[in-house]
Amino acid sequence: MSVRIELDNTHQGVYTCLDYVSGNVILNLPSDDTISSITVKMEGISRTRLEPPRLEGALADAPREKRRAEVEIHKLLYVVDTVFPSNDIRDATSKAGFTLRAGQHVYPFRIRVPINSSCTKGVASGAIAGGLLQKVSFDINKVTVDYARDASRHIKGTLPPSLSGITDDVAWIKYFLKVTVNRPQFYKTNMRQHEPFVFLPIEPPRPPPSNAESFARRKHEFITVPPTPKSKGLFSVFGSKNMPPPSPLIPCRFSVEARLPSPPILVPNEPLPLRILITKLDPFKDALVMRMIQITLLANTFISAHELYKDELSTHLLLSIADMHVPFVDVDAPVNVPIEMNPHMWRDRAVPDHVAPTFVTCNIKRSYQLKIEIGLSRADEEHYDVISLIHNVEVYSGIKPPKQLAMSAIQPPSMPPRPGNTEKAKSSLAIPGLPPFGHKIERKASSTDVKAGSSSAPPPLPQRPHSSHNTPTAQSDSGYNDYQGDAPPPTYEDAMADSIAPVDGPRRRYQQGATYYHDVPDDLR
Repeated sequence: MSVRIELDNTHQGVYTCLDYVSGNVILNLPSDDTISSITVKMEGISRTRLEPPRLEGALADAPREKRRAEVEIHKLLYVVDTVFPSNDIRDATSKAGFTLRAGQHVYPFRIRVPINSSCTKGVASGAIAGGLLQKVSFDINKVTVDYARDASRHIKGTLPPSLSGITDDVAWIKYFLKVTVNRPQFYKTNMRQHEPFVFLPIEPPRPPPSNAESFARRKHEFITVPPTPKSKGLFSVFGSKNMPPPSPLIPCRFSVEARLPSPPILVPNEPLPLRILITKLDPFKDALVMRMIQITLLANTFISAHELYKDELSTHLLLSIADMHVPFVDVDAPVNVPIEMNPHMWRDRAVPDHVAPTFVTCNIKRSYQLKIEIGLSRADEEHYDVISLIHNVEVYSGIKPPKQLAMSAIQPPSMPPRPGNTEKAKSSLAIPGLPPFGHKIERKASSTDVKAGSSSAPPPLPQRPHSSHNTPTAQSDSGYNDYQGDAPPPTYEDAMADSIAPVDGPRRRYQQGATYYHDVPDDLR
């Protein structure tokens, strides 16, 4: 017997929220066999594995079990579709098994990707903690045996993107389809097959366009060396009284700014919306020349595995030009008037296609900073100083949400008023960077200086998670996590998703590393 999944070639292999993942389950039987059911599961897993730091001195002899690696697993997505037997057959009979003839059998399936994560205590415990063997994984290459304890902290929000390429695979997020051919005989193993797919979430709603900018600024000063006085001659004492005093030295001070639209959002494959300006702070008479420029995207991945934590830093070089001699500030440039650099050098540069968007999930967080390094000198000097600017940014997926869904984040339909109360229910969803709906909006440029009520009113609605970019809702051992059903209640967006068409628009390839397509560990089978 063999079974495999063939996905329809849609969306170039990259799926997003509200997409339908469709295909066929192909079952080949060399002889007649009895099958109880065939299920297709869509799963999303976030897994981290961290080893404790090496102990030194007197602590080096601590028991080994106290220094074992910690593994934390979260099941972010879990949707089940039974493709055999059909609903009609299941309703008409209570048979434990069905005999299929030898040959090839094809069963189509079609599963829709939700918007929000379903990771809660109830789902995690029921899906992962089914037995001891489901918590143990073996790594033949590293000769390790890992045990995954139940996680106690869960975050609800938009499904995070697929993630791979972290050093030593200590953290990853995988999405896959798993087909299981269940047999009624206990002495026969169930057949399973995995088919990974790449997931990239939709963007959170963006605020309305404006001219507001956020910036990083740094002041700098070139050291001004006074001229060396001439050596005094024998008769210089007689004429020194009539010599004019030396003119005071004017400091060579200026500031450099890097500006981005507010809020600062970068999208892979789109030009950098960056502006670089320099401002003279003193009336010095030196021309300033640019000698080098480098722009780097810094990616910080915060990884947690129970009590262990780690920050993984990676860099993506966007632009690097050295050995330049480009005049930037003229001798007669006015004071306190910003001078903008020509952006032609980085106009065709963009964040790489494989960069994951900013996200937060239960045990992994990804954030970004844009680092701009500029080398400046006086026109007649070979030595130059490097001024570094670091700007916090968010990276978006580039997949815009459907208009109907975006409007729900601004003002979802109000609930009918209670008797005796004419107030409308306010939206608890918010666009990043904006106050709640109905409040007056005051736009100001933000700075990243690198110097740099009544008793009759209804209770407030619970927070409806919409985006992992917003402040997440951490779940502990109480409250919402006490729900022990098969799945958590749907959020507002997932409840209205059936009436929204799939996202229709371009999407990037978002290529993953080779390890993403490897089989999942034993503790996730």
